[in-house]
Amino acid sequence: MPIYEYRCEECKKDFEYLVFRNQEPEGCPSCKSLKVSRIMSACGFVCKGGGGETVSSSASVGSSCGGCSASSCAGCGH
Repeated sequence: MPIYEYRCEECKKDFEYLVFRNQEPEGCPSCKSLKVSRIMSACGFVCKGGGGETVSSSASVGSSCGGCSASSCAGCGH
C-alpha cells in the first residue's frame, strides 16, 4: 500500500495519504476541502564521504549533491 502526497488547492497545505486499492483521500485534513491533487514526491538520498561521514543530503541541498566532491552521482559511492 503506497503513501502518496497531496496538496490542498484551497489552503495550499501538503499531506500524505496511505492508499488502499484505488481509494483517494476524502479531503484535506486541515480545512476539509475536497479540492486536493496528488503531487510528485521528493526523492531523498544521502551522499557519504570517503570515511562514511554524511557530506550532504537531499533535505539540505535540494535535488543535487552540492557538498559532494565527486564529478557525478555515480562517483559518490552511494
